[in-house]
Amino acid sequence: MRMQLKTYTEPIVAALAGYRGQLEEHPFLVAGRAGELSGDELREFAFHQYTDSILWIPMLAQMRSKAQRSRRLRKAIGDNIGHEAGLVGESHVTLAVALMRSLGVHELAALPVHVLAQSAELWLGDEFAAMSEAAVAGFLLGAETLVPVMFASVLPSYAKAGADTRYFVEHVGIDTDEHSAWMEESVADVLRTYGPDAAAEIRAGLDDAWSETIDVPETMWRARCASR
Repeated sequence: MRMQLKTYTEPIVAALAGYRGQLEEHPFLVAGRAGELSGDELREFAFHQYTDSILWIPMLAQMRSKAQRSRRLRKAIGDNIGHEAGLVGESHVTLAVALMRSLGVHELAALPVHVLAQSAELWLGDEFAAMSEAAVAGFLLGAETLVPVMFASVLPSYAKAGADTRYFVEHVGIDTDEHSAWMEESVADVLRTYGPDAAAEIRAGLDDAWSETIDVPETMWRARCASR
């Protein structure tokens, strides 16, 4: 069974590694590692993470309801919710607020608040309603692996600006060491539970996570280029 699982997990792992390479080479994140992000860019990127943080718990709650057969996936999502909500350590939402305030952001004026409505609408849509347990596993594997890479890249720019970087540091450490490993185990469990046909749905979820992860760096880089 272990060798048989490897046949299906290896392409997923390879795709994830490819996405990671693309993310690391993205010019916005290259600028982030060089400490070259402007104050406006730091505030806008932080806003997107603040938005994700306050929306991540309700999204995970809905995804957990889709984990009907894989006990490993259900537990991984529950443990993730615990970290986000502060049941284990300091709440990630609290850290996101501290990040925003350290950048002088005390209100949402001039920030792209439409993303809040987009997420709320997403949860009502047919695509999210039809999302399978296998796709959830793939999505969370991608998110928990790729987002820490993105955060590690922008961290030098935030440190240079004297911002409260605990939100990024916490995610780089915990997501890389724990959450990503939880999701690898969950993907394997989903494959054992549903069989080889689940591999395509896992990959579809992974692809969705890549699209979600790269969207903000890509949008912000295009805006930077357009302003010059």
